[in-house]
Order: sequence, then structure tokens, then C-alpha cells
Amino acid sequence: MLKGKPLKGYNVLVTRGKEQAADLLEKVAANGGIPHAIPLIDFVPVSGEIEHLTRLDDYDWLVFTSQNGVEFFFRLLEQMTKPACMPKMAVIGNKTKEALERFGFLPDFMPDEYVAEVFAAQFLEHLDQNDKVLIAKGNLARSVICDEISRFGAVCEEIIVYETIFPAASERLLIELLQTGTMDIVTFTSSSTVHHFIEAVKKHGMQKEIEKLIIACIGPVAKKTAENRGLVVDACPENEYTGNAMIESLIQYLQDKNDKEEKNE
Repeated sequence: MLKGKPLKGYNVLVTRGKEQAADLLEKVAANGGIPHAIPLIDFVPVSGEIEHLTRLDDYDWLVFTSQNGVEFFFRLLEQMTKPACMPKMAVIGNKTKEALERFGFLPDFMPDEYVAEVFAAQFLEHLDQNDKVLIAKGNLARSVICDEISRFGAVCEEIIVYETIFPAASERLLIELLQTGTMDIVTFTSSSTVHHFIEAVKKHGMQKEIEKLIIACIGPVAKKTAENRGLVVDACPENEYTGNAMIESLIQYLQDKNDKEEKNE
């Protein structure tokens, strides 16, 4: 049975963007793991799409699907004259809510489950067909929410406020870690981290080096992406899709694995 420090002795790769990795790194260390921070994604602002921001008064709702969306949206807005009255605001989950609060706003809507499909289904209950919705998102974000809003009959528009990139320095660090065998567990916090990981592995012919890795994903979207890219996902939270919940699901997986091994001895 695992006690006290359930991740003790495990080298855990944290692939989340550097600005948001601190909590996850602390969670790994607090449970005895050896965290390795190699951000497989980074974010850069998009400066061209400001036309929507000049007419925020036209929208009834402003939707944020990530904390990055909040941060980059308000960075753009700071360059302009703010509207007299902001639209009602909706967020995908708790981290996005916290980001919005840092800018002095409280969300008017947040779903019970932090995935786009659930957001769309529950958000429609708050919409009128005459409403106009603006979604602030990254270039790789899915269009599920906007598609459902449009299908409902309301007007939905999207503004790309940031782009996701794969830092070249991180690719080098990742390959070095794989070459030395200093990795036991990989955590994926988005589909982009999965794609960039697999791209680097295939580019450098490291497929054999990842065969025995334990894979943890933050939620069903990242999990599906990982499985589609040929990975076996060992741990994924069932309903709360946060970094903390991912680590808890990982600990549970290791506990179950340990119990099974002890039973077979």
C-alpha cells in the first residue's frame, strides 16, 4: 500500500505552459515525486483581430474557454477604449473563473463539468435566439460551443486572441530526458501538449523510449487525443478536469497497481 508520499521516486514530466505549471509542479513535489518542467506549449498574442473589440456593446455574452483566453483578451482590450458596459460573461471552468476575477469581473455562467460539450448544453438554457455571443479563444481551440450556439439559432462569432506554439528549447530538453531514461510519468494538460510530444518523439525516433511510460491526462479531450496518437492512458479524472484532479487520479492508478502487485505476490 502506498503511504505518505505516493509519488516518491517517480520522475514526473509536466508539459503545461510555464506560466501555469507552478501549481502542478508543487502538487507533484508535495506527493514525493520529482517534477520535471518542460513546457510543450507556449502562447503568443494575436494582434490583428481587434475589430470585434471595437463593438463589444453589440454582444449579449462574452465566452472564455481558457484562462489564456481571458489573459490575452484583456491585454488586447487594454490597448483600446473600454466599452461603457461589458457583456455578460461565461467561463468554461474554475481556473478560467479565477483568471476573470483577476481582472475584476465575476462570471454570469459556469458549467457543472469543464468540457465544451457540457458547457454548450447548459449554456443554451441561458440564451435567447436573439442573443449575440462572442467567444475569445486560441487558434487551436475547438468550435463545439460556437457550433451549438449557431445551431440553436443565436448569433455566435469568435475572436482568436492567442496562438499556441511548440518552444524549440523544450523539444531539445524533452529528447535529452528521454535519452537518459529520466522519465516515469508524463502528464498532458491539453491536446496540444500531446501532439507536440508525439511529434518530437517521432521526429527523433524515440518511440521505444516511451513504451513503458505512465500516461496521465487532465480530461477526456486530451485523453482521446492521446489514444488517437497511439498512447495508452493510465490515469484521467472522471469529472473535475484540473491539474490537481489529474494528479489525484494518477495516485489512485498507482495505488490500484500497487495493490494488485501485492495481491499477486
